[in-house]
Amino acid sequence: MNVALIAFLVSIAAPRPAAQDAQELPPVAVATTVQDPTVQQLAEETGLTPQHVRMVLGSRSDHADYRIVFDRVERQFRQSLGEERYRDLLAGRPIELRNVPPQELVAATRPSAKAGWSHP
Repeated sequence: MNVALIAFLVSIAAPRPAAQDAQELPPVAVATTVQDPTVQQLAEETGLTPQHVRMVLGSRSDHADYRIVFDRVERQFRQSLGEERYRDLLAGRPIELRNVPPQELVAATRPSAKAGWSHP
């Protein structure tokens, strides 16, 4: 007899454990990493310049022109994000960016340099 055939017959003849005998593995904890949005991502999300985003998120100045511009920029920033996301951002909680694709999708859609594509 052929050795492969004998091995096959032995494997199908061997007793298999019943479903109730199967041991269930404990769940595995998965650590998720939430990154803080960058100034550039917040600028794209709100339609402001990165400088204006830094102005809203940074420390305030007493200069009169700064206060006038700050009020206008902060109002636009707040309206663009929405009140809840604005408060969450200032409190240091993660927020969902709606207008910026996740970095994984951006990286996946970019042609690779290995494919011979080059940016003009």
